[in-house]
Amino acid sequence: MSGPYNPQQGNQPGGQPQWGGYPGSASYPQQGQPGYAGQEGYQQGGYQGYPPQGGYQQGGYRQAGYQQGGYSYPQQTWGARRETVGVIGLIGAAVGAALLIVSFTALAWYRIIGRDIKFSDLHKSLNQPGAPAFPKAYFGWLAWVLLALVVVSAVLASLPIGSAALTFRIVAPVAGVVGVIVTLLALNNYWDKANNVLGDVGVFKHSAVGLYLTLIGFLIAGVAGVSGPRRV
Repeated sequence: MSGPYNPQQGNQPGGQPQWGGYPGSASYPQQGQPGYAGQEGYQQGGYQGYPPQGGYQQGGYRQAGYQQGGYSYPQQTWGARRETVGVIGLIGAAVGAALLIVSFTALAWYRIIGRDIKFSDLHKSLNQPGAPAFPKAYFGWLAWVLLALVVVSAVLASLPIGSAALTFRIVAPVAGVVGVIVTLLALNNYWDKANNVLGDVGVFKHSAVGLYLTLIGFLIAGVAGVSGPRRV
């Protein structure tokens, strides 16, 4: 027969039991014993990934950590922009220039009684005394000046030249529209004076492919300047 149960037998000094309270709780060190760190234990031990208040200012989750750690994105990279050559504008200017040059040098503008009338034929017919001044200037030099103006403006508008590119982005489309209007006005004036000789011919009556490609060439070159330099 065993003796009476003595709850004090085997206790530690101070009256605390060896098992420290509930079963299994002896694995957690108590305050005052070796290994106990309290709140600091969570900051220095294995739970540093989720620290208490204040730990976010020192751990990897602080705001500065996103700026200095592996996910750093310098602020200047978000707003930094630079300009490069506008390829679309250059292609449009080249296409417009090609159409205008071919129309001025090789294609027929009108076909009357089976005869092709080209840009050069209109120029020769106006190179005589009494010819109307406006068509004479257009088929003499003004058409080439308009061609150079719209193409050069479209090219400059596509280059990374700063604020000057913005100016040419306005000049290029205006020059393209002016080229179309001046071409039509010059032809209208020409046929008004020449109808007594050639009969019933108008700006678009008996017209051929050269005239239409001229108008299209001015428009393409003018619109090409609107795109401007490419922004990256």
